[in-house]
Amino acid sequence: MKQTRRHRKQTYMMRRLIFGFALLAVIALIPALVGFKRETPVEPKAAAPIVTPVSQGPDFPVIPINEWKQGLIADVVYDDILVGAMTFVDLTDGVILMDKNGDDRVFPASTTKLMTALLAYEKASVSNELDAPLIKIKSSTLDIPWDSHIAHLAVGDQLSVRQALYATLLESGNDAANSLAEYVSGTTGEFVELMNARATVLGLTGTHFMNAHGYSDPDHYTTAHDMAKIAYVFGHYPELVEIAGTYEYEANFIDQDGNQKRRWWYHLGSAVNERSIHYSDLVRATKTGYTDESGYTMVFLMEEGGKQYALVTMQARSGQTFPTMRNVEQLIFGRDIP
Repeated sequence: MKQTRRHRKQTYMMRRLIFGFALLAVIALIPALVGFKRETPVEPKAAAPIVTPVSQGPDFPVIPINEWKQGLIADVVYDDILVGAMTFVDLTDGVILMDKNGDDRVFPASTTKLMTALLAYEKASVSNELDAPLIKIKSSTLDIPWDSHIAHLAVGDQLSVRQALYATLLESGNDAANSLAEYVSGTTGEFVELMNARATVLGLTGTHFMNAHGYSDPDHYTTAHDMAKIAYVFGHYPELVEIAGTYEYEANFIDQDGNQKRRWWYHLGSAVNERSIHYSDLVRATKTGYTDESGYTMVFLMEEGGKQYALVTMQARSGQTFPTMRNVEQLIFGRDIP
């Protein structure tokens, strides 16, 4: 009886020991069973330095503009000048002869296209590409506000640079202006950067561009004085003056299927139309503009006695621009007002 109890006690103790060892083994296996593992800490890698490419500034033809002198005509009655802002400059001698709010910030509307045409012409003339059919209309070219003035170009149309200049300066097509921008810079966004770079080089402190065509934008602005400086540079190129002084132009080009297309483009500036009551034999080139925000805007390049002049009118209401032009002709050149 005693031996049986002792045997049972030994058996019980043995079972407890076995259970204890088994429990320890299970505890030791838990980290492996649930995926725990110890890792050697890894030092974080230093981020690679960000390299920002440095773009070189564009090279522009050197056309210096000396500081213009004030030579205002004393007997000008500016109450008779109806436009909101204007300037009249003797470009040959660098003298401002008439001025009304010439440094005020204004919206240029499509007179913007003078800068667009200038940059496109300079690229094409240097590269001997003026008459090369390098303008191809893409869907991005036609990404313009719905109420834009257009030259009725279509995707796939292929024009020469000269033809696109006529479409831009005569018909004032926003589509044509975009086509020149894409020809010069690849995208309109990059072209706008070029426009602003050129404005800086020319010292246009009151000008900033947001697009190639002049559609209203709060950050797209100029001054009458700055626009006269653009006209000064524009006037250095006889071919540009000829284009912007042409009343009608016939363009023949091909569409996306290779078929011939023909377009007639007419200048919106009636000062170069001999059949118009606004015609002036003093005006060699002109560019019009209008938006609701800008009012009527216009730039005239004029010549008299071997000298070149610029008349810029801004913030005009209907019927105010050409009376201002006639006042200039009378006061400066002694012309009778018709």
